[in-house]
Amino acid sequence: MVVVARPPLRLGTVLVTDRTQDLLTRVLEDGLVGQGPLIHLFEDELAAWLGVRHVVAVANGTAADAVALAAVKEMGDGRDEVILPALTFIAQVNAVHYNHLRPVFVDVGDDFQIDVGQVEERIGPRTLAVMPVHLLGRPAPMDALVEVARRHGLWIVEDACEALGSQYQGRWAGTLGDAGCFSFFVSHSITTGEGGAIATNNGEIMRLARSLLNHGRLSDRPLEKFRFPRIGFSAKMNQLEAAVGLGVMPALDGVLERRRRNLLLLNEMLGPHFPERPGEHIVPHAYPMLLDSADQRDRALLLLHARGVEARAFFSSIPTQEEAYAFLGHRRGEFPRAEAIGERGLYVPCHQDLTEEDIAYLAEQVQEVLESL
Repeated sequence: MVVVARPPLRLGTVLVTDRTQDLLTRVLEDGLVGQGPLIHLFEDELAAWLGVRHVVAVANGTAADAVALAAVKEMGDGRDEVILPALTFIAQVNAVHYNHLRPVFVDVGDDFQIDVGQVEERIGPRTLAVMPVHLLGRPAPMDALVEVARRHGLWIVEDACEALGSQYQGRWAGTLGDAGCFSFFVSHSITTGEGGAIATNNGEIMRLARSLLNHGRLSDRPLEKFRFPRIGFSAKMNQLEAAVGLGVMPALDGVLERRRRNLLLLNEMLGPHFPERPGEHIVPHAYPMLLDSADQRDRALLLLHARGVEARAFFSSIPTQEEAYAFLGHRRGEFPRAEAIGERGLYVPCHQDLTEEDIAYLAEQVQEVLESL
């Protein structure tokens, strides 16, 4: 056991600015800790930053996925299948399930991203949407996905929860499909504790999302607040979260620049394990590595934790490695690349508050652990 003489290197951090403090004080003094004007102000500032017409703030990234899927389901024609990668966080699959939609899984490439060729193979008469997931900040191959989806008349709901600030061919992840879903969890580019948002240029998706996030009510007008034309969710952001998010907005470019700097530094020192390809500009959620076996991955996780480095196992092949979705009847071997990554992958921190000294220490610990396996 290594004795750690410095604070642990955690996967998450929070930025509290003077603006954050001022807005939180205002919220508490006004007593408007639930719904209020700061939520709409946060939506407007984020929409302007992303260059989209509409942003709808929600309770978390899972809610963003669920509400966006519910909106396109209502705009659909009874189709009920959503194609998504087997390798993902379980929240995306849960969002499909919450909407009584059927997940149709495809494998991923060695880059952790959805295999576009397999997407086209799985499109059928019941396919409603494709849901790419920009895992760890790497954008999915959106040009090819958009072409396939448009040719088949499908919606695209991007899960960009881990990719705020990443770009594909010069455009922001989460703005390339019909709706983009973001999370403001503690390890993401904007941190509000919980919280999330849906970005879209489609006015009908925006209108439906505002209804669906608040139990499906008709509108905020006094005579319509308790009229419910649809079944929705309780998925509202609150003023406290909006205040924290607004505090980040003036500093967001710097946050993204430092996260990306740490990615590039770790690539220089360790590998690279997370190289960029042409057209990609990655702002990372964390820094991933693939080890030679599941046993090595598990031992490395424990050793890194003992050295004060918060490491986590990579996401898994949800249909074949997670008991929650065993009822779908998938079998090991159906998604070999997703399963291999799920068994052998881990990731370590590289957020904006890690200094160059922290990154050097992190790289040193990782190297020593890998050499000891």
